[in-house]
Amino acid sequence: MRRYILASLAALAVAGGAFFFLAPYNIAASVPHLPGVANILHGYLGNAVAIRAVSLEVPRQVDLEDPGLIRLGAGHFATGCLTCHGGPGIPRNPVVEGMRPAPPMLTSEDYDAKEFFWIARHGFKYTGMPAWPGKERDDEPWALAAFLRQYNSFDRESFEIAAFGEAGGYNSAGVRFGGLPGAIKPELACARCHGEDGLGREGTAPKLAGQSEAWLTTVLTAYAEGHRESGFMEPLAAPLGDAAISGIAARFAGMSATWQGSPLPFGDPERGRELAAQGSEHDDIPSCASCHEGAGADGLAPKRPDTPRIAGQDGYWIYNWLKMYRDGPVPSSPRAHLMEAAAKPLSDEDIADLAAWYAARQDG
Repeated sequence: MRRYILASLAALAVAGGAFFFLAPYNIAASVPHLPGVANILHGYLGNAVAIRAVSLEVPRQVDLEDPGLIRLGAGHFATGCLTCHGGPGIPRNPVVEGMRPAPPMLTSEDYDAKEFFWIARHGFKYTGMPAWPGKERDDEPWALAAFLRQYNSFDRESFEIAAFGEAGGYNSAGVRFGGLPGAIKPELACARCHGEDGLGREGTAPKLAGQSEAWLTTVLTAYAEGHRESGFMEPLAAPLGDAAISGIAARFAGMSATWQGSPLPFGDPERGRELAAQGSEHDDIPSCASCHEGAGADGLAPKRPDTPRIAGQDGYWIYNWLKMYRDGPVPSSPRAHLMEAAAKPLSDEDIADLAAWYAARQDG
């Protein structure tokens, strides 16, 4: 009996080796799969996504119905996904139709929000579908999920307005590939999320108008060099040279605007006020105001130019940033270690209360 088992194993090993070295299955994208193979692969993919997504929970700060979050997802889709998948009213480039599997045109019914998140966060092996560029930014792909679950409600015009802030932002019939000139207007690169006025298009992205040139330069450089993770910002900042970064920083720093933050639906601003002003000696929490307030005519600007203003920023972004400094990925940019130390003692309640307080603060 043992002899038969060993002989069978040897035969399987020989057969497996022959299959590997002779490569009888044609992997050319120019020919279709054998009957049934594609169905098996796609069925496995769907089950794998569903199983891994079922236990996910939508984070407390994420409102999948938030128009700002949907716009953010639309903007990222336009610059990160449109090339392969096309978009509402925008066909795919013919090149991708020669891929096997060909990236599909999407619909809201393909997956639920948690499954869209999982796919955007992790991607697929052997398909060309990448994982999220900000490797540890679990908060970011929810914007793409918020957009994709509403995908069917968009036509080309409404998609362009959501993604770019104006119709006609994408000015070709089909999708161009990266490196080719043309499709998306260069001037929309920052404004599509942060707004022409630097105020973040009503929650689509953080407010930048009036932040110091030194801070904006530091952050853009950190994104460009991989010292600060973000699936939104790293791909856009990576091609920028020093001159482009300086120009963008100077442009937004030179804007004058009134900041009025949007609060989250939770958090106690009064407790946040006390914590921001005094910290907590018992819990080893420093005062936020000691660095982030005290300068400017209204006292809401930071004392140092390499420190950002947060008073009047939207609560969603303050909450995410504090969670990032506490839980990671912590940037390796200058002075980030100070925020890491300040955020480590914070509880989820502390973070929510601080976000509620600073979002409520605005120019007098």
